[in-house]
Amino acid sequence: MNFFLLSRADAAAPLDNEKPLPPEAPETPHVPASRFMLAATKPTATRAQSVTRCTRRARRRTPVRRASSSSGGPSDEELFAELEKINAANNSKSASDWISNWQQKMNDPPDEEAHRAEAEEARRAEEARLEEVRSYRYVYVHDLLSGAGDSFAGNYLSDALGTIAIGLESPDLVGGDDNFTVTSALEKLTNELKSGDKERPLRLIGSSTGALVAALYAERNRGVVDKVFLLAPTWELSKCLENFESKYGIKFTDAFREDAKTLPDYPTVTCPAYVVHGFDDDISPLDNSARWMQMASQWMRQEGDSEENVAERRLLEVSGLGHGVETALPMSMGRFSEFFHLPRVDLYLRDS
Repeated sequence: MNFFLLSRADAAAPLDNEKPLPPEAPETPHVPASRFMLAATKPTATRAQSVTRCTRRARRRTPVRRASSSSGGPSDEELFAELEKINAANNSKSASDWISNWQQKMNDPPDEEAHRAEAEEARRAEEARLEEVRSYRYVYVHDLLSGAGDSFAGNYLSDALGTIAIGLESPDLVGGDDNFTVTSALEKLTNELKSGDKERPLRLIGSSTGALVAALYAERNRGVVDKVFLLAPTWELSKCLENFESKYGIKFTDAFREDAKTLPDYPTVTCPAYVVHGFDDDISPLDNSARWMQMASQWMRQEGDSEENVAERRLLEVSGLGHGVETALPMSMGRFSEFFHLPRVDLYLRDS
């Protein structure tokens, strides 16, 4: 909910997104002149949704003294003056101050020593940033319908992360097993990750059915997974199988079909998540990812007083693409880097 402070002159006016009352509806109750109103408006729903971390710790806010309903209380003008003082205290420098300082820097002769100090400070900050992002394990979970080494996304990300000395693990979750299932792949992933460095938190990247496996792992291993980045995840997998068969001619085993029926349609992932989904995906509909985003608010309420809360999640729609959204990854590397707080890793921006 977004809250806006309205003056008494605006209190009786309808909000921008408020529908006018019908003729027979009662008039808006009178608002005393010495009062302020808090009007709440519900933001318009959009496809690109971001659900931020919900905590029960109240943020500190500068208290604003409200007017008393009795005579002798502060007037509206006095309250506005008080708000202006608070704003001035929180914003000590005005725009003119910044412009004046900038003009002075432009007119002053260059300070080579200051430039060297700034460059050294920037270099140290970049080194600290790299040290922090390298403290995680980056794992690519491949689509189960293709091999671990056949994924464009896996190979591209391995090369891109390699430019900043970050290795990308890509365990083979099928391994020639003709009777593989999502559950067996999840077990292999679990065993592979147990054998590695257990002290480093995980960052998972998955594609298609591999994205579902990554989400299931994050659901069952809360506190171990730092973030997940999912490309065209196959939510409601049992309903996606017919789409796979009709478009690609894939024949699934009875074991795979029966296993798909036992899986949750929408795994409860509480760590930060970023989903990239094609607008024209006819295998796993885009609406499924939008629904998964909306379910985060429900998970928040279910957490109750628990310290674990559903964290930020984002949905990026890619127009003109279907289920093969991996090909959009090079154009999405800015968002990938920002989500994981990496330096910009983009092979197309580097000299060959």
